Amino acid sequence: MNKFIRIFITLCLLPCADGLWAQTGSEKPRVIVTTDGEIDDQSSMVRFLMYASDYDVAGIVQVNGVQRDGHSRDKWIEAQIAKYAEVLPNLRLHHPGYPGAEHLLNVLKVGNEVSGDMYKAPPLLSRSEGAQLIIDVLLDDDPRPVHILAWGGANTQANALWQIRQNYSAGQWERAAKKARLYCIWYQDGGGKWIEENLPEITIYESGAPYRDGAWRYVWDYMSVDYYFKNRPSKNPKALQALMDKPWLAEHITTGHGMLAAAYPQPYTSEGDTPSFMPLIDNGLEQHTDYTLGGWGGRPEYRAGNHLQDGKDFDPPGDTLSSHYPFQRWLPAAQNDWAARADWCVKPYDQANHAPKVEALSPSRLSAQTGQSLRLHVRATDPDGDHLTYRWWQYGEAGNYQGKVALKNAGKSAARLTVPADAKPGEEIHLICEVTDDGSPALVHYRRFIITVRQ
Repeated sequence: MNKFIRIFITLCLLPCADGLWAQTGSEKPRVIVTTDGEIDDQSSMVRFLMYASDYDVAGIVQVNGVQRDGHSRDKWIEAQIAKYAEVLPNLRLHHPGYPGAEHLLNVLKVGNEVSGDMYKAPPLLSRSEGAQLIIDVLLDDDPRPVHILAWGGANTQANALWQIRQNYSAGQWERAAKKARLYCIWYQDGGGKWIEENLPEITIYESGAPYRDGAWRYVWDYMSVDYYFKNRPSKNPKALQALMDKPWLAEHITTGHGMLAAAYPQPYTSEGDTPSFMPLIDNGLEQHTDYTLGGWGGRPEYRAGNHLQDGKDFDPPGDTLSSHYPFQRWLPAAQNDWAARADWCVKPYDQANHAPKVEALSPSRLSAQTGQSLRLHVRATDPDGDHLTYRWWQYGEAGNYQGKVALKNAGKSAARLTVPADAKPGEEIHLICEVTDDGSPALVHYRRFIITVRQ
């Protein structure tokens, strides 16, 4: 197939049977990153820029962190954006949705970087350009949710929200609160807790709370591999550690993949902040619409009001509940996908791999009675003409039906099931269709189906 025809097919909008559209163009999720600039933030930013085609970057704000004042004076983000600009023409061969470097620099602001302010109440904080950017985005005319990611302290976010609550109309506050989605890589200062307690309208995900065993901690961050950080063991099994270790990173990312990949500052994959933007990646799971659906960014649960914390999934080897497994179960697919993005930085289209596209041919949200037989059908295409394999599986933890669903034809494009007799009205059954190509590296795309049991 002609290369340009393949590119056209890849970019087409695919209408789903339930009226949803693939995540492209104006439907991209909006994101504001706030970062304290520690070394793992710098590693996460390399990956974040490689995925900038998948979301609308509304802001990058430099804030304070748990160790010391922020790092804006180091100009590390500007340096990474300059390297991004070098590989941008090649990235756009694979996806035209990558923003220009000028846009990224225009939305780069400095928030509160004073470490001594980390536990001050937001009304006591000085105003900043970073807080003003958050205010402007939350109050603009774009109705899309705004995912505000806390890679460091959250006091700049707290100050921005407090200003809107105090200084703008009730209608403007309601609009801002409805749009805001905060994903905090634990509460690294007093800002997250202050928002939780004083602005209960705000949806806030406190991920990786240290007192709750940390979920993504020991999976994505400094402890992703045994004993590299303070002689601490990892919670990753050996097979996953191999995907995060030094040889893998050197082969697939930092060597021979251009200036941006070479800017990765650590010798192994150590990115404590990456889980926060994983829900925004266009992999078909649509986790950006609802974090609790579960996906590459974990699977949180509502604890009280709009406050979310990490849920637990059943770890297959011991079939025990684990707060780490909601992140670990997706790690091979996420790492392979990143390796492909690194290839995009330097390779022409026909020498790199691209994920399959999966279209739902039957409704992806439906209701059914117990005993009812259902046929769920997808159509998958591969931009590179690779062979595709299908795997349907029940994401039991994401739903609230506690039993097991028997799936027939789970290795084909259309699966069949009967709604179990013991399912209760109102319960949800979540099913994932996972489509994998045989390219190098092998890439995965998904489609989620949710069945609500009715009377």
